[in-house]
Amino acid sequence: MQLNDIEMKKILDQGMLTRSRIETETAMKKCQMYNEMAQDAAVKGFFKEQAKGLEDVLGYFSKGMAELQ
Repeated sequence: MQLNDIEMKKILDQGMLTRSRIETETAMKKCQMYNEMAQDAAVKGFFKEQAKGLEDVLGYFSKGMAELQ
């Protein structure tokens, strides 16, 4: 079965978004872990803020995946 250009682009886009979601989830979990481990309030705040930002990015990628479906 041959795929036309549009189908091929859709498959590649899904793969790119999946990889980006996995990488973002990993980074978000690391920030959450560092937040829990940190002793300094400023450091805790920094990692908490970063985790929240990555959560927003994850939502953006999820939206992109939904649009491709």
